[in-house]
Amino acid sequence: MQNVERQLEARQSRRMHAEDRFLNRIEKREAAAEAMIGELNSGKLYVSPVGGKYREGTRADLIAFLLRSNYA
Repeated sequence: MQNVERQLEARQSRRMHAEDRFLNRIEKREAAAEAMIGELNSGKLYVSPVGGKYREGTRADLIAFLLRSNYA
């Protein structure tokens, strides 16, 4: 019985560590995308990634675009 409990605890621990690693990667990518966003004189936000398309939009839209297109 103890053997089964240890296996279940080990599996749960692995899941939690994998989830933590995933969240850390997402946070790093979002921070990198945030750094790529600029602001025009008119107050609009834009992004112009190297080798990519110039795009204007809201901060959330631009971050999603950069993540989806693997620029960040």
